Amino acid sequence: MYALTPAEALVRARAEFPHYEICRFHDAAGVPETVAVLKPPHQNTMLPLLVCAATVAELAATLRAHHRHLPLPRRRPPAER
Repeated sequence: MYALTPAEALVRARAEFPHYEICRFHDAAGVPETVAVLKPPHQNTMLPLLVCAATVAELAATLRAHHRHLPLPRRRPPAER
């Protein structure tokens, strides 16, 4: 069973990484796993498409470490398209 209101750590991670859909799941044994999936508009930006971790904190640390090397995706103004 999942809570209707996400944990504060999950809310913070979603705010910090808005280009990812971040969810927390549990397997049949109840073991939690946190998953981040890159949203379609950002899939051609060389960012990882799928990142999995045991906790929200571990997932956020992994995403932060990767983003130090790459700029965040930015939309081009309509005149440049």
